[in-house]
Amino acid sequence: MTVLDWLVIAGYGVTVLLLGLLVSGRSASDTDYFLAGRREGWAPVAASTWATKLSALTFIGVPGAAIAGNFAYAQLWIGSFLAAYVIAALLIPEFYRLRVSTVYEYLGRRIGPRARTGGTVIFILSRCLASAVRLAGCAIAVSVFFELPLVDAILLIAGVAAAYVLTGGLRAVIWTDVLQLILFLTGAAAAIFFVSWSLPGGAAQIIETGMAADKFQVFDFSVDAADPTTFWMGNLFAFVLGLATGGTDQDIAQRALACPNAKQARIAVVTAGAADLLSTLLFLSAGAAVFAYYEALPQEAVTQLMEDKRFDYVFPHFILHELPAGLRGLLVAALLAAAMSSLDSALSGLSSSAYFDLGVTRTAEPRDVSKGPRLLVVAFAIVLAGMAIGFGSQPSILWFGLQIMGYTYGGLLGLFIAARCFPAASNDTVSALAAASSVAVVVILTQWGIGFGFSPVPWPWGVIIGASWTCAIVLIANELHRYGLLGGPD
Repeated sequence: MTVLDWLVIAGYGVTVLLLGLLVSGRSASDTDYFLAGRREGWAPVAASTWATKLSALTFIGVPGAAIAGNFAYAQLWIGSFLAAYVIAALLIPEFYRLRVSTVYEYLGRRIGPRARTGGTVIFILSRCLASAVRLAGCAIAVSVFFELPLVDAILLIAGVAAAYVLTGGLRAVIWTDVLQLILFLTGAAAAIFFVSWSLPGGAAQIIETGMAADKFQVFDFSVDAADPTTFWMGNLFAFVLGLATGGTDQDIAQRALACPNAKQARIAVVTAGAADLLSTLLFLSAGAAVFAYYEALPQEAVTQLMEDKRFDYVFPHFILHELPAGLRGLLVAALLAAAMSSLDSALSGLSSSAYFDLGVTRTAEPRDVSKGPRLLVVAFAIVLAGMAIGFGSQPSILWFGLQIMGYTYGGLLGLFIAARCFPAASNDTVSALAAASSVAVVVILTQWGIGFGFSPVPWPWGVIIGASWTCAIVLIANELHRYGLLGGPD
């Protein structure tokens, strides 16, 4: 890292902090701090949502997936986009009709307070797991760039993210995400351009090398219930997980609630869903370009990384050792932007749910919103850092991140399906217990199976099993109540 690189990175950091301070204003209420006063237009909300979905997993994991295999990850966009469309059509109007502050308040209105509390607790567990994986993914690259121990990199990133979330709440998060999205995409495009410029055959050589290695294969229509990289299983998984993360996760949904009305929120959600395809193809292309670079100019260190199946380390190695001064700093800043855009929203979403839905640090008296909510931001930053330290040794941080979300998001999605489709049949206590028990059911089935010689269920089915279990228990309990075998709704 040269002086020029450090100047670029410092310029990024100062710009983000100044922008956060400029747009934040004074938070006169908790609605101002956590929902940006419900005054943000669809365009910045869409950009912020898009940036949050990308994260360091995209920056590190997606090029790593292309280096290890091909473009199969791109086909999952179809299921993901369909999920965004369904959320915009069915859930966003409901959230605005009831004017909720968090999506779990919707559970309370439609089912009851225990369902709201249960949904909030499952979300906090889910988001902590998912965001800790994202933090670990970014820290892997930062540890390579700055030759830091992984633990030190995790603590550094978590501390920086918490520092600027504290400045201005959700409004600061949204507008700094817009800036970070631009830098994030520019960084990937710059890496592709550099490889094209460096290779004798230019972009044509990247294409030729990629085609020879089948890197550009997108669709795999084979039927394999255990393989999330195939079209059918991958899109089923992406659709169900997209419903869970986009419609029932306060981290993502919080942005849609910051719009002035449901129409603008729906446009923002669908736009962000459509834009995911562009970023996915861009970062897969960056991975293919780096693969072509090292095919033409092999290095022993990179060969060893591939033999060890540490594909997530190849792109960071390329950035550190191949890019010229200045451009290297730009790519490091882009990685930091990727990490910050997902981590800041996680801290805001976790804090708002703990504050509004669990009442942590909330009082009935007039209060300075700079105290309770900000204390929660710091607390969750510490929790995420601690969990990320345990996730840093995974060989593929992208697929590990998707796998770990499947354990908990199914139960959360099941609660929202019950609230949206059959609230009158949903017993409050039973609904909360059904969602909570789904986590244990998914872990047992995907890790050990059901016994009697049956193999464990493939992990992509986890979120589907969790949602189905929750809905089934709610409906069965309602039928038992009808026949006098179970007490009525409470």
